[in-house]
Amino acid sequence: MTSSPDLSAESTWAATLLTPFRRESWRTYLYFVLISVLAVVGVVFLFGAGLASGLLLVTLVGIPLLALVVMSGRGWNHLHRSLARLTGATIDAPPRFKRPAGRLQTIVAALTDVVGWRSLGYLTLQAVLMTPIGYWVIVGLAVSVVLMASPVIWLAMGEPFVTLGQPVDSLGAYLLLAVGGAVALYAIGWLMLGISRAHIWLTRTLLGPTERERRVVELERARAGVVDDSAATLQRVERDLHDGTQARLISVAMTLARADEHLASADVARGRELVSDALANTKDTLTELRDLVRGIRPPALDLGLGAAIETLAARNPVPVEVHVDLVVRPSIGVETMAYFCVAELLTNVSRHANASQAVVRVTGDANELRITVSDNGSGGVQMGKGSGLTGLRDRLAMLDGRLQIHSPEGGPTVVTVVVPPGDGQ
Repeated sequence: MTSSPDLSAESTWAATLLTPFRRESWRTYLYFVLISVLAVVGVVFLFGAGLASGLLLVTLVGIPLLALVVMSGRGWNHLHRSLARLTGATIDAPPRFKRPAGRLQTIVAALTDVVGWRSLGYLTLQAVLMTPIGYWVIVGLAVSVVLMASPVIWLAMGEPFVTLGQPVDSLGAYLLLAVGGAVALYAIGWLMLGISRAHIWLTRTLLGPTERERRVVELERARAGVVDDSAATLQRVERDLHDGTQARLISVAMTLARADEHLASADVARGRELVSDALANTKDTLTELRDLVRGIRPPALDLGLGAAIETLAARNPVPVEVHVDLVVRPSIGVETMAYFCVAELLTNVSRHANASQAVVRVTGDANELRITVSDNGSGGVQMGKGSGLTGLRDRLAMLDGRLQIHSPEGGPTVVTVVVPPGDGQ
């Protein structure tokens, strides 16, 4: 049974009309009041700091003071970004200040700190805009509350206290004023919500990292992740070689030495037995080496990405349908990354999805390589829930790639990887 479109539209309108009374709206009202108060504080701070810096700029004290004022912009930046959380908004932090060695170099770096100057510019704009806006909205808020309470106040005082050309001395008039105050208060609620949203947009634009800064942070994070992964891989290879392969080769050498002694003493049967043991141990060692090499670069990629993915699909416990359409073969690095992406995603399907069917689609041209892994499982896949997708996203960022997830509860799950193909092979 489905609800009619009219009932759905009515419920939507009712929810919209009740927006000013919701709990999150009250937090937004608090945010509006706080930024209005901070606008006045900002005016006082800018006036005092500007005056002091200007008067002392001709002295040796003025330059470090100006540097301190610029750095204080980062404090204002942090404060306003923290307040934005009251509305449910999350604003990324700008890059940290990198303090160089030496006092003179630190002062120069502070004076040229782009984030500090941008934050002071935001503080100036916030003070200029929100001081009058906040004042008149709060005054209107107070007047509306007084008008709503005017019948009670008139009855308590016993004399008129509102004048509209002439004193208002009628309960009916005060009731009308109360209705008008309620309507005005409702409208002011919407006004505060709208101004707060615009203010959040301004805060995110001026206080958050720029696209270039965000890109630098992403690359630094991705580089750190790649370095850690490389170190972990080298550590694993070294440990496996030392504890596994090296130990087996030593055992083979010792066994062959014993076999040589037995053959020299004409104990051919025992010598042949030892040689046979050494041969079996050698085969096990070769298997371990193949496993180590497979973790670095899969041999299946020598035949191309399509053949390698089909090999992965054949090994997966969940039936996988593979479609590959590559106009240009990706570079070796991108191809290897794409292989491990598909391997990670198919592992997630077999372990967590409760799926009976999966589909891998790989398309690529000179502009991008796109990989889509979908399944008919239970859905609900989220980043950072133990699925390994966070690390996958960070490694893709190193190659200017991106990871997109669409996985509603109940499924289906569709994970899309898009990455530049690099210089083709």
